[in-house]
Amino acid sequence: MESIKDKLQSPAFLMYVLYFLTALAVVLFLEKGTFLLWLNERHNPFGDVFFSYVTLLGEWHIFVIAGVLVLLYRIYYAILLTLTGLIHLAIVQFLKIIVFEAHRPALKYEESLSSFNLVEGVELSTFYSMPSGHSASAFALATILILLTKNKLLQVFLMLLAILVAVSRVYLFQHFMVDTIVGASLGLLVSGTIWWYFSFKNQSLLYNINPLHKGLIFNK
Repeated sequence: MESIKDKLQSPAFLMYVLYFLTALAVVLFLEKGTFLLWLNERHNPFGDVFFSYVTLLGEWHIFVIAGVLVLLYRIYYAILLTLTGLIHLAIVQFLKIIVFEAHRPALKYEESLSSFNLVEGVELSTFYSMPSGHSASAFALATILILLTKNKLLQVFLMLLAILVAVSRVYLFQHFMVDTIVGASLGLLVSGTIWWYFSFKNQSLLYNINPLHKGLIFNK
């Protein structure tokens, strides 16, 4: 198993750091909605189709599909994915409904909504904007898979997909950038903590159980 230091220094996590710092600078130094409006002015037919499909990678059923696939390879991996999915979902819903109760762009710009470039077929939500659940889910899934694979190219690809999901939420007029960066960071932290706890902190619970390192089809 690669060390925590090696994982944190991987190209994929350096990508996240670059994304986080860039997004954080936008959130801290520009007025809320600046990036949303800038991106909205750059809508085009390709982007409309591309981001409409990319955003689907942040939905719950992708977690289920990924969990079933890794179950064929390693039961241990499937358990980590399941824990990650359930815990990050519970935290996101608690923050959305109980803590923040933030309005989405469609409600903030309700009076001038017809003047914006909106993607046909995308139903706009109005409440529970913070944090972005799609962003949290995409980063939670990407992070746990990145931590479980040694393939650097695959790691970079997974992180790129997660970042694109976060961007898609702003492009589709569903979230502000601050919602996506909080969601992304939450997803990454939940996955990282679960992976660290069961793979390093308390290995006896799961990691040291040899039968869990076999899959339903593939065996180690």
